[in-house]
This record gives sequence, structure tokens and C-alpha cells, in this order.
Amino acid sequence: MNTELVVASVSGAVALLSVLLSSRFSWKQALLAAQLERQKAEQLKLAEHQDLMSQRRDPLLWAAYDLQSRLFNIVDRQFLNIYYSPGHDPDRDYALRSTLHVMADYLGQVELLRRKVQFLDLGNRENSRTVVRHLTAISNVLNTDGYDDPHFRVFRSNQRALGELVICDSNDRCLGYAEFCRRLDTDADFAGWFEPLSDGIRELASSTRPHPRLVRLQVALMDLIDFLDPDADRFPDHRRSRLSLP
Repeated sequence: MNTELVVASVSGAVALLSVLLSSRFSWKQALLAAQLERQKAEQLKLAEHQDLMSQRRDPLLWAAYDLQSRLFNIVDRQFLNIYYSPGHDPDRDYALRSTLHVMADYLGQVELLRRKVQFLDLGNRENSRTVVRHLTAISNVLNTDGYDDPHFRVFRSNQRALGELVICDSNDRCLGYAEFCRRLDTDADFAGWFEPLSDGIRELASSTRPHPRLVRLQVALMDLIDFLDPDADRFPDHRRSRLSLP
């Protein structure tokens, strides 16, 4: 066999093998780069999720605690019967307006969280799904007409509307109590949205009937609090009283 032909054949084979090896190496490099990009994207989403929950957890937790505390006091300690019914104007104003505010603040915090979550891919995050389940359970108690008394019934769209109304222009916090009261006094449209809930609070002040919705609502809020603060870092166990379900 011609020596030059052999050399040329071997050189060609070596060149072809080099091309194949180079292509395989490049393919592996591209595959590794794509995998690293996916991991980086997943870590970024996780960081965004953790940052979101760290920002929104405490405001939601405090709002849920304040609302459940007021419900507990209404049902178990006759808060409205004591502070609203006798007719002393400052006490009546406080009893009514502070109750409206704790409800509005909770709904506002839920609306803020909902707006933030929709921009993140949290579908595979078990904690996120659990938070949504708790929020849905609370919303269902407010929304349902399955209780004999209509007190504290707020239909789902109105829940969102009340939450939207108390979100500040900065879009990351809700109205404080003083500003909330000022808006009730000076903005008739704003106050009108809260009038059905105000009527229910006034009726509760003179009612002696059981309040199953309020009880269910307080228990559902405590379930949310237990999930958001499982180690009782924010609220110790002795501040986690639950109403007895009927």
C-alpha cells in the first residue's frame, strides 16, 4: 500500500476523530451551561420567594393576630356589648372603627401578598400552597351565607375591594389607624364600602345569639398564625387562645 495513502488515511481518521471529540465536548459544555442556567434561575426564584415571604410574612401575621384577637374579645369577652352598647361616644367610636380597621388591615395584607405572588412561579412551593390554603379557608368563612346570622359576611369580591382601598399609594403597606379614621370621616365613597360591615358590628353589639361565623373565622386565623409562626417566636403559646367550635 502506498505510504502516502496510509499517512493520509490515518491523518484523516485522526482529524475526523478530533472533530467528533470536539463536537461531543462542545455538546457537553452546552448541556452543562444550560443546566447551570436552570439551577441559577431556580435559585433566583427561590431567593425571590424567600424575600417576598420575609417581607410580607410579619405584616400578614400581625394583621391576622389583631383580627383574631378582636374576634375572640367580641365572642368571649363581650367587647362590643361593653364598649359599644352603653352609648359613650368615644368608646363607641373606638369599638366600631378599630374593629373595621383590623378587618381592613388583614384584607389589605392579603391583597398585597396576592399581587406580589402572581409575578413569581411558586406553584411547586409547598409552603406557598399551604399559605394559599389557609387564606382561602379564611376567605370562605367570610364569604359563605351558610350561617344563620349575616354578621361579618363579606363576599369574596368585596374582600378584595376593601383590601384594595386600604393599600397606600406606595403599594407596600396599608393605612394606619389614624389615616383610616380620617378617610372614614372625609371620603364618603371610602366609608360607603365599609357601611355593610359597620351595620353588622352595630347589630352584634346588641345581639345575644351565638356567632358561629366569628368563631370559625377566629379558628381559621389561628391556623394561619400557627403556620406562619410555628415556633411561637412572635406570639407565645399563652397568647394563642382559640374559641370553641360549635
